[in-house]
Amino acid sequence: MRRERAFSTVNWRRYLDVKSNPRAESFLEQRGDDVLWQIASNIHNGYCKQKRKEIVLLIHPNAGAVIRIPQSEYLELLQLCLSWFEVREQYKKCSEIQRFIKNVKKIKKPTKNIKKVKETLI
Repeated sequence: MRRERAFSTVNWRRYLDVKSNPRAESFLEQRGDDVLWQIASNIHNGYCKQKRKEIVLLIHPNAGAVIRIPQSEYLELLQLCLSWFEVREQYKKCSEIQRFIKNVKKIKKPTKNIKKVKETLI
C-alpha cells in the first residue's frame, strides 16, 4: 500500500513572483517555460472548462509545498505568463495565452438576468 504525501499550500507568489521573492528568478530561469505554460493551460482548463474556484499545483517535486491560485488571481497570473513569453519571443504561446485571457474575462463578466414582469390592470 502506498502512503499519501501531505503538502502545505502557499500562495503562488512565493515561487513565481520575482518582485516578492528573489529566489524565484533563478527558479524561473531554469524551469520557467515549462512551469508557466503548464500553469496557463491549467488555469484555462480548470476555470473555463471545469469552473474551478481555485487551482492547486505542485511546482517542483522537491518542494515541501504546493502553490494555490485563487480564482480572483487567474488574470494576474495569466498576464505574468504572457509577459514571460513575450520577453522570450515565443509568440505562438503568447497568442494562446491571450486566448486564455479572453476566455477567462468572458466567463468572469457578470451576465444580466432580465426578469419578466407581469403587468396587471386594475
